[in-house]
Amino acid sequence: MGVAGLKLASWFLCTLMVDAFKLLDVGPPRTGTQTMHEVMKILGLKPLHTGYEAESVRPALCGYLFGNGSLDDALAVFGGYDAAMDEPAMLMYEEIMAAFPEAKFLLTISDAESWFENYVELSRELRATGTISLKAFFHSLPRNCSRMQSWGCNFANPSPEDKDTCLKSYHRHIQRVQDVIPPERLLVYNWSDGWSALSHFLGTRIPEEQFPHEDLVKRNAESHIEERLKA
Repeated sequence: MGVAGLKLASWFLCTLMVDAFKLLDVGPPRTGTQTMHEVMKILGLKPLHTGYEAESVRPALCGYLFGNGSLDDALAVFGGYDAAMDEPAMLMYEEIMAAFPEAKFLLTISDAESWFENYVELSRELRATGTISLKAFFHSLPRNCSRMQSWGCNFANPSPEDKDTCLKSYHRHIQRVQDVIPPERLLVYNWSDGWSALSHFLGTRIPEEQFPHEDLVKRNAESHIEERLKA
């Protein structure tokens, strides 16, 4: 669907949203999306992390991206929020760009090899928890809607070919984001930049709070493993 079609399809929905959507983090999972969720809250935004709310929001997003779902249903996911991050919201940048002309976009810098190995390590830790609920959770989501399967990624005992496919998808996404989103609407962000670059980009105050670091998924997995070892 072209940009004109996207604008027409989403115009009525957007007029009903009380707060205009302000920011989409277009970085993939494991590039600091959980930390960015905390950062956005400190900056006064109401962010949606689609990993935390996976069962309620991912079906509509993935239905649109990979199936026969409607754009209106996908955009409705962002109603009531003014920022979003994680899979698969980060793939919605063209739709968000058309539906919310004032929205901005954030791309966090992450080394591709380190990103892949981080995901493999997390996958190993999650499998080590041995929780039935975790398996049920993943199986409850639509196909291509978790663990970057839409990129052809396999983080559980990946072969060299699996890794190559995944990294090519990663690089392709990073490049396309920068090709498609106008530079004045995109901040390519390095975590070492701290508050200053983000606050300037969003037009917010520079917080007095210490810059956060959050990895709830990994922390929960490690905690579960520790409990099993104590048992």
